[in-house]
Amino acid sequence: MEFSEMLNWILGGGLLAAVVGLLTLKATVRKANAEAEKAKAEAETVRIGNTEQATRILIENIVEPLKKELSETREELRSTKEEFGETKREFGATKREMARLRKAVESANSCRFSVDCPVLFKLRDLPKSNTKGAGGGDGSQRQPRARSSPGTDGNGTDVGGEDGDTDGQPP
Repeated sequence: MEFSEMLNWILGGGLLAAVVGLLTLKATVRKANAEAEKAKAEAETVRIGNTEQATRILIENIVEPLKKELSETREELRSTKEEFGETKREFGATKREMARLRKAVESANSCRFSVDCPVLFKLRDLPKSNTKGAGGGDGSQRQPRARSSPGTDGNGTDVGGEDGDTDGQPP
């Protein structure tokens, strides 16, 4: 091959067209890669935006109501705890009062006035059907009639009264 043929072939466009085509193709590939990177970046931006929006919706619709409900539940628990503490204190006070009453009732039996004591009379368990006739016969809340003899102090073991007397204590 001669120099002129080579020149013809080079200048005729075969090689030159190939080189130009190759350079143009490289530019096209670079442009396509840049567009692909841009599309990837836009897709990532959209994904991040969607994630942020989903997070915001999740917080507004789920987290905030749950926080509010938790706060309300804590308040209810605190008030219930306070009520329970108050009830516990009241129960303790009632228990102490009952112990004092029990002690007073136990000591009342050894009192020299226990036979005619109106408090002990009211503390006796009387059946509902026997309330009439006891303590005077009309069911009122009066003090029972005295049973001891006028000259005694009430410490005796005998219970006074006549046969058939239904107002007194059982023998």
